[in-house]
Amino acid sequence: MSAAASLTPEDVKRMNASLAGAHPTEVIRWAVETFRSDVAMTSSFGAESACLIHLAIQVDPNISIRMVDTGFLFDETWQFMEQLKQRFRLNVSIFRTQMDVEQFKKEHAHLPPEHPDYCCGDYKVEAAERALAGLKCWIAGIRRSQSSTRASTPIIDVLANGMVKVAPIAAWTPKDIHRYMTEHDLPYHPLWHKGYTSIGCWPCTQKPADLNDPRSGRWAGQSKIECGIHFIGKPEDKKDPE
Repeated sequence: MSAAASLTPEDVKRMNASLAGAHPTEVIRWAVETFRSDVAMTSSFGAESACLIHLAIQVDPNISIRMVDTGFLFDETWQFMEQLKQRFRLNVSIFRTQMDVEQFKKEHAHLPPEHPDYCCGDYKVEAAERALAGLKCWIAGIRRSQSSTRASTPIIDVLANGMVKVAPIAAWTPKDIHRYMTEHDLPYHPLWHKGYTSIGCWPCTQKPADLNDPRSGRWAGQSKIECGIHFIGKPEDKKDPE
């Protein structure tokens, strides 16, 4: 029986309570030691991604890091990934979408890039599902303070597909992130210094419309606030509308 299958709802509730005040490295250590070779973390190599990456490699320097290439990433994102790969000798695997980017651009030429129908979310989610295939544990950088759809994020969650999702920095605030990155001399994404506080694909990323909401530059002016990756494994009735 897998570790995920043996976790009852009571176990998960108890673990979340016991880990509520734990340092993220303790949470990551539990995930790595429990699931061994069947654990990986995802990273968008976005604004503050160096924080979770650095935390994870303190536990396992060779931890598998999986990244989705939508075909619409900023050049600066690739530069940032290479910078971190070289500095920390990261074990990164890239999963590309099945999209023909040029064909997609032609088919959506009548829409402005910020329009929600321009988003490659379906492609991105499909690639993320491939990136997670076969894993028993997924470590993610999702945080409660990022948006209303993430406000109740547990540290440990057993998804409907049986995978255990671990959010080591779920309770960390922007101040916690900044403090850790400063203490360890970690770089922000290059666009951070130009005012971008949440960085995804270039068609749907702007500087924040609301300085109090770091993600307000994503799909700005639209009701959409999630691409869908963090709905993977959630029952339909648990998915907040985008």
